[in-house]
Amino acid sequence: MDVFFVYIFKSSILLSIFYLVYHLLLRKDTFFTIHRYFLLLGIISSLSLPFLEFTTIKFIETPDFYIVNANSLVQTTTISEELPWWTIALVIYLLGILLLIFRFGIQLLSLRKLFVNNHKIKKEGYTFIEVTEDIAPFSFFKTIIYNPRLHSINELNIILKHEKIHVKQYHTIDLLIMNLLMIFLWINPFVWFYKKSLEQNLEFIADRAAINDISSKKEYQLTLVRVFANNYSPIVNNFYQSLIKKRIVMLNKQASQNKNLWKITVILPFLSLFLWGFNTKEVVKIKQNIKINPTISENVIFQEEGKNTAEFIVSKNSSKEDLEKIKKSLKNNYNVAIKFKGIERNNNNEITGIKVDVSSKKNKANYALTNEEPINSFAIVYNSETGKISIGQSERKTDHVWIDNGHKDKAIEIHSDHDNEKHEFIFIGGDKKKKVKDGKVIITEMHEGHGDHFEIHTDDNKTFAYFTGDSDKDPLYFIDGKKATKKEIEKLKTEEIETMEVSKGKAAIKKYGKDAENGVIEITTKKK
Repeated sequence: MDVFFVYIFKSSILLSIFYLVYHLLLRKDTFFTIHRYFLLLGIISSLSLPFLEFTTIKFIETPDFYIVNANSLVQTTTISEELPWWTIALVIYLLGILLLIFRFGIQLLSLRKLFVNNHKIKKEGYTFIEVTEDIAPFSFFKTIIYNPRLHSINELNIILKHEKIHVKQYHTIDLLIMNLLMIFLWINPFVWFYKKSLEQNLEFIADRAAINDISSKKEYQLTLVRVFANNYSPIVNNFYQSLIKKRIVMLNKQASQNKNLWKITVILPFLSLFLWGFNTKEVVKIKQNIKINPTISENVIFQEEGKNTAEFIVSKNSSKEDLEKIKKSLKNNYNVAIKFKGIERNNNNEITGIKVDVSSKKNKANYALTNEEPINSFAIVYNSETGKISIGQSERKTDHVWIDNGHKDKAIEIHSDHDNEKHEFIFIGGDKKKKVKDGKVIITEMHEGHGDHFEIHTDDNKTFAYFTGDSDKDPLYFIDGKKATKKEIEKLKTEEIETMEVSKGKAAIKKYGKDAENGVIEITTKKK
């Protein structure tokens, strides 16, 4: 019901705007035909524009609130009582509609009675009905009704010319539409003035057209004055209308200059203001992701009771505050330093690229993701007992990369917790590196030295990930036997790599000199 009243309110405002523009700016000009279309446009606009709605998007900073699960909220039920005056207003409005519908029905029945009970004469596409009732001449669609005994032959000729203009230009349609609108919007006082203005303008149109077929303008005006009778019905075109003085004034008024047509455009800014003020819906979007309450919603930090490992989750939706929370937690609780660099986001504020550097007293780890699509969630896992740092896909139903420095045989393991995904393992132990993928074993040479340095490409959306041991400098890089830079390595796609060899310590220095003291990574690409 509220929606209906809002529609009535908007429709009334639009009709009032058109009426005020017409009354204040247009009614004194002689552009009668243009005024007719203007008034009809006002009716159409008042009925249709309330349905038109525009949407604007407003971006705001992340508000300081949390999203919680619906189940955790205490549900309360409130009962709102409808104000009695709304009910009273609705009853009055509906009673007014019923009364006007009844009145409109009576008028139609009276017309039908005239059509049925009197003789009709069809001539030149018109239907003429001569009646004996004391009524003023009027037309209804193609039917012209008059009492010939009330007028002289000359007066009757002038009257019929006038009514034929109403018939030719279908003025009855204007009146029917206006009367139906008045029933619907009767509660708006401007609708009554609007109807009166529309009827007067139709008479101005007929007067101006009829005068062109009559030799004497003065005789036409005298006929208007002499013809006096009661108007039959407001849904027909009467030759005689009240305000005869206005009709005579408009007949003698000089035609308005075309430059005055600009006044019609005044309606446009008012319509724009209406649409902006009443028909514009604002949608608020948050620039950054909303914080998640760690006690209720998805966590960014996991630490199971009785265990020495803490897992920190970074997802595509991680906000600046989330990353800062991880940084502070690692620093304050475990004395582990972490840096998030090179963060790239798309238009939806989702992370598409990020670099992570983590270091503790016993271990270091680096991780990088650069994708066109948003990143998959990954985990930073720290074992406070062994000092082991692991960076990779989260163990919570996602991929995981694990570095084990706590045993004699070092190992990197990449696996997935999804049952329907293929597993990939890389084991490093002794002097050999064995890669097992889809049942195929690839052996590459591995030379142990001081510290450990491993760089790998994963098959996850062309993701590049790298891990370092206790060295702060980069190793030497070679692609197909040619020295390369770290950026060239990162540009390689997973499917382009055939094998990768990692050399450290004396073996690397012996082969490449002192420049290889931080290790060497040799990559062989697939032949095209």
